[in-house]
Amino acid sequence: MPSATLRQRQAKSAPHLGLPAENSGSKLTTGTTTDPHTYTAQNLASALKVTAHRLLHFEELPAWMQDNMYILTGYRPPLQSYKQCFRSLFYLHNETGNVYSHLLGALLFLGFGGLAAGFMVQHQSTVQWLDVMVMFIFIAGAVACLSLSTTFHLVSCHSHSVSRQWNKCDYLGIVFLIVGSFFPPIYYAFYCHPNWLIFYLTSTSALGGMTAYFSVSKRFEGGKYRWARTMLFIGMGLSGAVPLMHGLTIYGLEVALKSFSLAWILGMALFYIVGALIYAGRVPERWSPGRFDFWLHSHQIFHLFVVAAAILHYIGVVKAFSYHHTAGPLCQLP
Repeated sequence: MPSATLRQRQAKSAPHLGLPAENSGSKLTTGTTTDPHTYTAQNLASALKVTAHRLLHFEELPAWMQDNMYILTGYRPPLQSYKQCFRSLFYLHNETGNVYSHLLGALLFLGFGGLAAGFMVQHQSTVQWLDVMVMFIFIAGAVACLSLSTTFHLVSCHSHSVSRQWNKCDYLGIVFLIVGSFFPPIYYAFYCHPNWLIFYLTSTSALGGMTAYFSVSKRFEGGKYRWARTMLFIGMGLSGAVPLMHGLTIYGLEVALKSFSLAWILGMALFYIVGALIYAGRVPERWSPGRFDFWLHSHQIFHLFVVAAAILHYIGVVKAFSYHHTAGPLCQLP
């Protein structure tokens, strides 16, 4: 192929690949290549590697990546490769904190699963299958939520279609965590009332299914519905107050604090709500655009609040379990 024709094709592909165009004034030289505009296969691979590590300004992004106008720098370009996306684990960009906060959280909850299995073995003489089920539904929901969130933030720069698909998975993970978090306190709140227990677990699951449907529907896609999605998840979380208030009226405050760890549940709810409001309000980066591009922007803070809330809930579940299996349950389910 004539060298002139080759250079023309390379110049056309340069903007798409993130390579310097022939008339851009940029020169890429590697090895012993004498013509700065002649790219061998090795040179192209090297250029793509450099491009993958090059971070963009908000204004350089394609429209589908322009989500938060207050975060100005640190964006990965569209990489079009899962391999390149996963390599971004090892260099700093504005999603690094989002990725690692939930990656470490997922690993932490895998460890919590091992601890839970250990103390259930210790109390195996009184443990029922429902104790095991509600504990591990919660832990599985937490691991699923944190893992799906990690993956979404890691591959969100792949392409528009991949970003949309994993964003929906991220929303599903939130539903899994909320529903899973409901199961243990409902179980221990209605430990002596199996009919109410079945009713609330069933209604919670149904509500979770409805929320999952709406959260992944095309109608709620995009930044336009940020507040709608946020309020949807907050509303689902607040629906958990109904069975808890019911349990409170049955047992009274003193027993509720021990039987289903009411104080720990309220602490968890507070962390989730505050974190969600920070996320939706894009605080603090809206007050100082560009200052929080890499660290402590609203989404990172939200992630930290989610992990903290889940940890509080885990502690509460363990305390409720201990109350029913160490101090002695109020009753035994048939």
